[in-house]
Formats: sequence, structure tokens, C-alpha cells
Amino acid sequence: MAVYEARWDCTSCGTRAIRGPLTRCPNCDSPRPKDVRFYLPEDSEEVNDEKHKEAAHGGADWICGHCQSQNKASETECHACGNVRDESSEDVNLTERTYAPGEVPQESFAPKRTLHPSEQPQKKKKRGSRGFRTILMAAAVLFGGWFLLRTFPNKVQVEVTTFHWERQIQLQHREVVSHEDWSTPGGAFDIESFRAVKSYKQVLRGYETRTRKVKVQTGTERYVCGKIDKGNGYFVDKYCTRPTYEYRDETYEAPVYDKVPIYATKYRYKIHEWVSRDANIIKAAGKDHDPRWPEDSRLRQSDEWRAGPKDATYEITVRESNGSTHREKVPEKTWINLNQGQKITARKAYILGTWYGLEI
Repeated sequence: MAVYEARWDCTSCGTRAIRGPLTRCPNCDSPRPKDVRFYLPEDSEEVNDEKHKEAAHGGADWICGHCQSQNKASETECHACGNVRDESSEDVNLTERTYAPGEVPQESFAPKRTLHPSEQPQKKKKRGSRGFRTILMAAAVLFGGWFLLRTFPNKVQVEVTTFHWERQIQLQHREVVSHEDWSTPGGAFDIESFRAVKSYKQVLRGYETRTRKVKVQTGTERYVCGKIDKGNGYFVDKYCTRPTYEYRDETYEAPVYDKVPIYATKYRYKIHEWVSRDANIIKAAGKDHDPRWPEDSRLRQSDEWRAGPKDATYEITVRESNGSTHREKVPEKTWINLNQGQKITARKAYILGTWYGLEI
């Protein structure tokens, strides 16, 4: 188990990186702080001296309950006041701490010395900075208000001047259509049957020997999983155990399947259907207030034609007081109830005049 000599800082005179096992500052002779936090610099090397290794595993140092001096675990009396170590003296051991990798302290956590007011660095006042910030904030508020005012919607009255409408019907023609399917519907004729693949099934053909890589545990290993502050000026490696693995070739019998088609009777047939084509869309449009559905002679002359889905569009043109006009699409119920010359409400930008549409 690797051993490392820790370091600590004197909070009395500021001496840094004092050797961990020392219980007093070599510069001012002050005792190690009661709440000392040992640390391990990044470039710390392993200790190989057997005496240091023995000291590291000798146990945590203890604090004399009488004079607060720190002593080695092997000392039965306080080296400072001669107080005998026992429970009645309220002697306590320094705490052992365990650190995970990357968490070992590399510098002291001792509090910094409080500076006298005369030593405090004086902050230079920046002239004009507060006034400049105030000007910037005011400019931003004014610009934001101006921008919102330009885009804020405003209600205006507009006049209905013109109506527009368009209606269309999809004509459907009765035609003979060919299909293929696994069954025939009512009304089918010219029926032909034939054999066809409807699906497939997996059929086991046998087995074949294959090789694959498998992960096998071969044992365990110890590894360094942190550091332990022994509470006596030394750190030691903490070891954990983990399994070790290796990959080996393994043979196994893998099933082999054949894809076997499943045949069924399929039918080819003809049937009369209503067919829609873009060429058979009829339309009607106008600029009056009397919409009509388009008519077609084919609907009257032959049972082979019928009216399919219908669609309609209704629009109005409105005029503002400044003469600007806008064409808007509206629902049919609204369109029917409007009259030429009627005033309705619309929305547009307060200053810029951007048109937002009708308020319907």
C-alpha cells in the first residue's frame, strides 16, 4: 500500500506546505490547527522509508483535551503539558477521511486572514458609468415603446364594395375498372382465378455450427480507488477489488430456416365504379351576391354521370377611408349576410398601417 507524506498550512504565520507529520510550525512554533485539513500536492511522491510507512499505519494523531496540543498515536502523554491520555481528559483523535479519485485536496482549506481596513484595496470609481447606463436604458425603453406603437393593431371601419364567389363540383363517371384481390365483391364480372403467393412461413431446415465471442470472468484484481487521509500527516492508497474478464471463442448450434411461400387462390375481375378525374371538375364563378352551382348536360343526359364532392369559396373586397382596398376570404354564412356598402370592422397597425385582416 503506497504511502504519501501530506502537507498543512500554518494559520498563525502563513507558512505553507509544512510536512504533515510535524505537529508544530517550524517557522513560528505554533501548534497544528485543531481543525487542520491535510492536503496532498499534485507532485507528491510515494514514501519508501520504512519508518514513515510504520508511522503512517500507526493510527491517527490525538488532541490533548487539556492544552489542545496534537500528539502522535504512540504517545501516551501529551508532549506539551504531560497530561496522561485517557477518556476522562476528553482527548480526541483526528478524523480519518476517504477521498475518491479526483477529490483529494491539493491545497489547504484554511480560512484566509482578515485584512485590516487600512489594507483593503480601494475600488476606483468609474466616472459617468451610472449616467451612461441610465441613458442607454431610457433609449431602450423609448425604442421599444415606439416599435410596439408602430405594430399595435388598431380597429378601423371599412366598406364592403364587391362580392366574389366560386363553386365547383367533381363529376364522377361510371366506368369498368380491373382489380386483383383474394376475394371478389358483389357485382364483379369477367372473373379469372390463379395461384399466387399470399405469404411466407419460416421452416426449420436444420442447424449449423457457428462461433461467437463471449465475455468470461477470469478472476479479480485490486486497484487504487482513492486516497485515505490517516489523520497523522500521511495519505495512503485506498484499494478496491473488481472482476477481470477476457473474451473467448465459443461454438454453438444456430438454427437455419427456409423461407417457404404459401400459395392461395387470387382473382382478377372487373367491376363498375364511380371514377373521379381532374378533367371532370366543373366550375362557376361570379362577382354578384347570387352564387349558383355549375351545371353540366352530362348529368341530365346519362345515368353514367353523377355529382360528387362540392367545394365553394366566398370573398369580399373592402375599402378603407383612404381608398385602399383589400380582398378577403370569409365564411359562407358571413358572406350571405353582408350587403354592398355595409360597414364592418377590420384591424391594421396603429402607425405603419400594416393590414391585419377583418374582425369577423
